[in-house]
Amino acid sequence: MPRPSVRDLIIAMGVVLVPILVVTWLFTNNLEDYPVESVDPAPVVAEARAEAPYPVLVPQNLPIGEGGWTITRAQWVAQGEPVRAGEGVSASNEWLWGALDPTGTYYAVNQSDGDWRRLVDDVSRGGVRDGTSTVGGQEWQRWISPDGRTRVLLREGGGYSVTVTADATYEGLEALASTLSTD
Repeated sequence: MPRPSVRDLIIAMGVVLVPILVVTWLFTNNLEDYPVESVDPAPVVAEARAEAPYPVLVPQNLPIGEGGWTITRAQWVAQGEPVRAGEGVSASNEWLWGALDPTGTYYAVNQSDGDWRRLVDDVSRGGVRDGTSTVGGQEWQRWISPDGRTRVLLREGGGYSVTVTADATYEGLEALASTLSTD
């Protein structure tokens, strides 16, 4: 059997590499940018505050818009209402506020009058206790996800629990928690 020439080897490598390079270019350089859509939380906040059996907490005085926070989610689900398609009905009254900070990190505030253990387990993805923080004179439990990425502040009592969650530092969570208000 004759040995392949250098020319034959170069042609064979081209036959293999050119399609790989074309596919790589198509899937990495031509993706459309999908802009983040902001929402106006005011109507949902009003509904939640009218229906909730607990004081609904909403971050206040955050810089919103260009160079600031982008609110991407505001959701109120009353007990017994459908949660999401195929997930049944809510066993508790649940408020959710979510936003991107100026660096693009997603923060969420969740409130529920359901089992606080289920809430913190959901938002921390099975996390464990990691100490406490004091925000505005109130003690919050710290939780951290098993992979160490997601941190949660939890305050419970008065028939409801509230969490502040993000893939951020506890200081960042504390800063957001300090803005929570019922006004």
